[in-house]
Amino acid sequence: MQTIDQPRAALRQTWDNTAFFSGTGDRKIIQTIDSLKADIIEIGTACKPFTALIATAETIDPANSNSLIDQIRSIHQKRRAVLKQLGNVSTYISSALSTDTQDTDAKTWMPILQKLSADLTELMTPFNVFLMRTSEAFINQLVQDPELAEIDFLIRHARKHKDQLLSVEEEQLVTALATNGLHTWGNLYTELAGTLKCEINGESMGLAKAANLLSHADASIRQAAWEGIRDAWSDYQSPVAAGLSAINGWRLEETKKRSGQRELHYLDKSCHQSRISRETLDALIDTTYQHKEIGHRALNAMAKVLGQKQMNPWDVMAPPPAAGKAEEISFDEAIALIAKAFNHLTPKMGDFAIMMAEKGWIDGKPTPNRSTGAYCTKFSDPKEPRIFLTYEGTMTNVLTLAHELGHAWHNWVMRDLSSMQSRYPMTLAETASIFAETLVRDALTQQATTPQQQLEIAWQDAQEAAIMLLNIPARFEFEKRLVEARKVGALRPAQLCTLMNESWEKWFENSLSGYDDLFWASKLHFSISSLGFYNYPYLFGYLFSLGIYAQQDNYGDQFNQRYTDLLRDTGIMTAEEVVQKHLKKDLSQPKFWEDSLGIVETSVTHFEKLVEQVIGA
Repeated sequence: MQTIDQPRAALRQTWDNTAFFSGTGDRKIIQTIDSLKADIIEIGTACKPFTALIATAETIDPANSNSLIDQIRSIHQKRRAVLKQLGNVSTYISSALSTDTQDTDAKTWMPILQKLSADLTELMTPFNVFLMRTSEAFINQLVQDPELAEIDFLIRHARKHKDQLLSVEEEQLVTALATNGLHTWGNLYTELAGTLKCEINGESMGLAKAANLLSHADASIRQAAWEGIRDAWSDYQSPVAAGLSAINGWRLEETKKRSGQRELHYLDKSCHQSRISRETLDALIDTTYQHKEIGHRALNAMAKVLGQKQMNPWDVMAPPPAAGKAEEISFDEAIALIAKAFNHLTPKMGDFAIMMAEKGWIDGKPTPNRSTGAYCTKFSDPKEPRIFLTYEGTMTNVLTLAHELGHAWHNWVMRDLSSMQSRYPMTLAETASIFAETLVRDALTQQATTPQQQLEIAWQDAQEAAIMLLNIPARFEFEKRLVEARKVGALRPAQLCTLMNESWEKWFENSLSGYDDLFWASKLHFSISSLGFYNYPYLFGYLFSLGIYAQQDNYGDQFNQRYTDLLRDTGIMTAEEVVQKHLKKDLSQPKFWEDSLGIVETSVTHFEKLVEQVIGA
């Protein structure tokens, strides 16, 4: 690998969160939780009187408006303070569990913190129901208050589903029962994934380490890792199936209960959370399906490079065959490479990437009981992002790190905004992360001087196209089929395997030699209890970010500021509103997605030509 300029100081590959607590056994955690309990009870007491106001919420006497606004302001200020404190301790504990799923103290605190969050939601129910049911005139008056202006968008967006509200008592019951019912299944999966061991070529290892081997240069090791992961989950099919049945059964019952005035489809809640319309989701998925052959072409060309008739399921994350022996990319080299790429947008973004590692805000060092996957989170006060991944020196790891740094940059450019104005949805979150990945890929492409080097970089684009245009939509397809099947009854492992295979086949067709029918068990996203359909936002972000990226030449030196302004609006607008304001485009129409898919097709065509040039016909 070519030499990369090194960062200015020694970098840290493990978190340093000691500014918040000294460890998961720190007595300050007990004190914080005791303080939170008292504050939450106080908020509950202040919210209780709103129960009596709900019946007349739509016809508030103007003479009482100012007094009500004073009460609402006071509750909002107390809630804001509690959320900051609760956010800090929750981020600290969840971060500790990611690096060690067997941390006894952290495992003790997590359900307690979940209960505190549920208690806050439950006790604030009269207050929230009142705001949902009150008149538009009162809301207009309310958000004129300087302290309450920050909740303008959140209130108005929530009120779009006000006809789905239950009674105060029912809303409180749903919240209370979810803590020890719904979310227990999600917690169980997380703990199971952290303790599961895979046997790979005679070595026992955790899932996080095994997953990294899927990007190994040696095909036999990739296959052994793929089979080892499948074998590990095979023994736990029944509990995972029970969890998926419980989580989706709960959601269906709640959806049914909320459909008294208007039938609520299971995708309606997901779209509302993602701040997109069903029309936009349909346009995204339907247009991608019509162009899925782009993904097939990418896989076929990759198979040719590997000297195979077809790609195997364990080859999808394979690195490109290097001209020489593939070298491990050190963590310091990865940060330097990413920072240099980010500098092409703005030096501030490059400096930010280095700062993240210098301050110990990234945890990538492999640990025995490490959680799988990668994510970006943040502390609330002060606003500081944190990144988790398992870094072992592959190019896939580098791109994952760039992806998460994109999330962190998104948080960073919004740090001066209030917490209420910086709550962006998954769809727009994935835009910033994939944009960051694209910066790194483009930088690598520019560094490549020979066709072989260009092929190695273009491989990353083809691989991303296959994942985004086939794998992600297939996950979405599976989850739809899962929910429909759950309407009939509880789900059995064999049934889930069938649904998984049918979903793969619909999108991949014959572009793979086989399918992973146990993916429903091994993929964490299906078992997240607090959030359904954690799949299509990646496709949305991929195509949306490409559309934005393509605008750089049009705006020149002004592009970075326009991009930053777009990111800063993601907490106070729907996705459609953001795009209309900054790009003058309509997300609900196929044209927007076709334009972005055209960019993907161009990159895949470029890859195919390089394959012909380097490998031959």
